[in-house]
Amino acid sequence: MTEMPVRRSCGVLAAGLLLVACSASPQGDAEPLPDSPAQGPRAPSTSTSSPGSTSPSAGPSAAPGPGASAVAPAPPFRSDEVFDLKIAGGSVIDGTGAPRRAADVLVRGDRIVLVGTVDPSVRASTVLDASGAVVAPGFVDAHSHADPVGGATTLLAQGVTTIVVGQDGRSPGDGGSIRGYLSGVEAKRPIVNVATLVGHASVRVRANVGAGRPSSGGIAKMVALVATALDEGAVGLSTGLEYDPGRAATPDELTAIAKPVGERGGLIMSHLRSEDDTDVEAAIDELVAQGRSGGARVHIAHLKVVGGKGATRARTLLARLEAARKAGVEVTADWYPYTASYTGLEILFPDFARPPNDYEAAKRDRRAALRTHLRERVTSRNGPEATLFGTGDHAGKTLAFVAAEKRVPFEDVLMELGPRGASAAYFVMDEPLQSVLFADPRVMVGSDGGGGGAHPRGAGSFARVIEEMVKRRGELSLEEAVRRMTSLPLDTLRLGADRGRVAPDEVADLVIFVPEEVRARASFTVPHRAATGMRHVVVAGQPVIRDGRATTARPGRALRAPWAQRGGVGGGGG
Repeated sequence: MTEMPVRRSCGVLAAGLLLVACSASPQGDAEPLPDSPAQGPRAPSTSTSSPGSTSPSAGPSAAPGPGASAVAPAPPFRSDEVFDLKIAGGSVIDGTGAPRRAADVLVRGDRIVLVGTVDPSVRASTVLDASGAVVAPGFVDAHSHADPVGGATTLLAQGVTTIVVGQDGRSPGDGGSIRGYLSGVEAKRPIVNVATLVGHASVRVRANVGAGRPSSGGIAKMVALVATALDEGAVGLSTGLEYDPGRAATPDELTAIAKPVGERGGLIMSHLRSEDDTDVEAAIDELVAQGRSGGARVHIAHLKVVGGKGATRARTLLARLEAARKAGVEVTADWYPYTASYTGLEILFPDFARPPNDYEAAKRDRRAALRTHLRERVTSRNGPEATLFGTGDHAGKTLAFVAAEKRVPFEDVLMELGPRGASAAYFVMDEPLQSVLFADPRVMVGSDGGGGGAHPRGAGSFARVIEEMVKRRGELSLEEAVRRMTSLPLDTLRLGADRGRVAPDEVADLVIFVPEEVRARASFTVPHRAATGMRHVVVAGQPVIRDGRATTARPGRALRAPWAQRGGVGGGGG
């Protein structure tokens, strides 16, 4: 039995195998394969990994220059051990943005133990054929409303193995204890991994602040609730400042609740107060100010400009984010590849018709002002033809169609429904602008899907990035797209110490696919149709999709923030 050669001496060899505590890589790995012409040039690697996160194993040595002596590759790895999983014959895209390379992958338990050339004689309990396919880390949905126990099948079909819930200010489950939620998820055996944020709106409710202006005592209660949630495992705080009751948040309140996040190295992920072209800069400035005053990193949820046009507008916004970074505030964002948003009708209504005000009283006493506001608001958002109902009696119809059907002005349809009467898709984004926003190397993918919304983003975002952004348009390389969907979100969430890369000692969350076969099949008429093209999907070393078909395995885990594992601020826990 031949020992596996390594690049450097580290750790101990046992039974001819490099112990996974050592992260050195095998010699003799194949040279990187060139990008295919359809993918365009490879995007440059950027320094976006979180401080202290582990790096993948060293890649192959550079090809020798002219006149240099070529180094013969080491022999393939051989062993008598029967591994749990072998992925054979693929091209590994490791999640760092580095070029792909031909390599096999061996897994013991839930961990990768080798990435390199493996002799065909090496056995495994499960062997997955990756011939002609890419092997990459499992994808991470940085902004999800999905149920990790029963509502993640369309995510798995896109290669998503980890989701982040608790978005837009709403804590997951019943909005209560984060410890209880994560323990409950574990007990039910999720299909995918799940991390969560603690929601600001839920904290307001638990602190008995509601939609009102908080007292100093109310703010103190909120701070304590945020701190407790973080120490129970939340990876950060989410806000939804365009929604009730988050709209009522004051600067003092936002600073106060940011401080426990900053103390632990967490993240504030925000649905901004406004995404409208006229107001989005002010909303970004508010979030950056919250991060600066609270010492926390900040993240913009579903980055967009409603009503903005063109690439120049996008570059102006990206320059603002870069200026904030240079001023000392770490700013990231997530994004989805569609030009329609999806949310409740409340965003169309004026403040005087939303909580804590009484809608029926507003409709009775300020009817003319309400009609005028709705008419102007919808017209500024591309008109009633651009609002497609996703729930309620009018689901599948545009606001313009319903108004014509009823023979009334469209604002009267909205007044009849009220701010809580339905949810809708709003076709309010400009494709050239949105594409440039994704050019920022600190922007990751977040579907904003799940929770029953009638929008294809939940079932199609990740497949669409590969199919549309990489293969059809060539706007970024597959290697860079994979980085945006794997190591970038996990490092941003401070969960990347042993996840998000195809390398020894990493958790074996993996996807195997042929890029040309990936198809996003969901549409606004069939929003939950699953994507195709994922040959195999592996979570914690166990195939959950094999040969394109779901298995019965449920190996997902509840992921907790690293400071929760250490026992909160200052550590000391188990």
